[in-house]
Formats: sequence, C-alpha cells, structure tokens
Amino acid sequence: MRPTTEATQVAGAIATRAAYVLADVEVWSRTLGEALEGLGLEVFSCTELHELFEVCRDRPASLLVLAQRNNAFAVRACRVIRGLQDTPMMVVMPREGDLIPVLDAGADDAVVARVDPAVFGARVRALMRRARPASRNGGMLAIRELVLDLEKFSVSLNGKTIALTPTEFRLLAVLAQQAGRVVDPRALLSAVHQHDYGERDAQNLVKVHIANLRRKLNDSRTTYPYILCVRGFGYMLERRSAQREDDPLATLIETE
Repeated sequence: MRPTTEATQVAGAIATRAAYVLADVEVWSRTLGEALEGLGLEVFSCTELHELFEVCRDRPASLLVLAQRNNAFAVRACRVIRGLQDTPMMVVMPREGDLIPVLDAGADDAVVARVDPAVFGARVRALMRRARPASRNGGMLAIRELVLDLEKFSVSLNGKTIALTPTEFRLLAVLAQQAGRVVDPRALLSAVHQHDYGERDAQNLVKVHIANLRRKLNDSRTTYPYILCVRGFGYMLERRSAQREDDPLATLIETE
C-alpha cells in the first residue's frame, strides 16, 4: 500500500482503478491490501477522514475501505461518506458485533479483520460488480429525467431541450459524470477550462454558472432539485428523486 504522501502526489492522474483506505493498523493487514491489488486496484492510504474526501475529489475512487477499531467513529464516517461520496464502501471491523451498526449506517459490505484475504477479495469483487454508475447509452448520460448527449452537446429535461452556454454544458457534464459525488469549485472549473483557479475566484465564477444552471433546470421550483450546493464542500448532481431518511447531507445543503 502506498503511503499518504504518494496518495496526494498521484491525485488527479489518470491511472488504474483506485482504492482509498482509511485504516487503523490494528485492524488493517498487509494481506488485505494485497488482496485489493490482486483485483487490479491501486491502493492508497489516508490518515484522516477529510484527507479521504480531498483525494476522492481530485481522483474519483473505485472503492473506499474503512478499517477502524472504534465502532462509533466508523458509524459516523459511514454516514458522512455515504452522503458525500457515491462509491462502493467496504468496512473492516474487529468484531462481528460491530458489523450491523456500520451496515445500517450506509456501508455496502462489512467483514471482520480476521477474514481470509481470498474471501475478502471475492467480497470486494462482488461489491464492485453490483456498483452502477449513472446510466449511459453511447454518448448519453441519464440522471432521473435529465439527459445529456455528450456527442451532440445537448441537454433535455422531461423531453424538452434546454439551451445552455458551452461553459454551462461542460459544468453540467462534469457533475453528471460524477453524479452522486460532491465536486469542489476548483475541480469543476479546472475540468472545464483546463486551468487552475484560486479558491476564491473559482467559488465566485462557479457560483454564477451554477445559479444559471439551476434556473434553467427549474431547481428552485421543485422539491428535489438536481444541483445541490453542499456547504464547505462544493456541488453535486443528485441522482435520487427523494431525500433519504436521516440524510447526513441535510444540514449542509444550501439553497442558491
């Protein structure tokens, strides 16, 4: 497993599928990391929860792994991660009695630390098979009633074409390709203009474009808008048509 410093160096690079691991050494073993690598995953370790979000923001993960000895922390982390990242999540805990709380909190699967590495690999493989990205059909992306044609650069909502500027379309396409994940303003603008903006400039520019997009999508007139502003993190294209009960994002959502 690569150290944390390397995780930040490779963030944003196009490489093999990535697995980010937030682990306590008492729970996580080298053999479990090797099992992930055996599945073709490039494994990177994080030391703090906020670091996990940062590297996922710069380079989307194929898998998130929490290996924690503290059950209460693991439950809180599952709730927050499930709100901010729509990525398959495996949890490793010390005892069988710890598995039910993390599964109820949003983990996609959970195992005990003494699990056989071959079984762990098989569980991860099955988990990633079940994961489904936003629906694609050729150059099309569909999120609820919103459809983007990436080849014709067109957008329709409920079957009606929406006129967008080139920048608005690119921003919406980035959010659609990361549907269910929060993307910060700098990452959004860098993906659109291939230029690294300062934090304040990026926030101001993106805020204007997002406000125009939300107006054109009638987000202010619907109970379940498409584009969400997640305070302190960035913007997300919501794939769900209804809010989840006890949604950890609820207190962070701002109305533009």
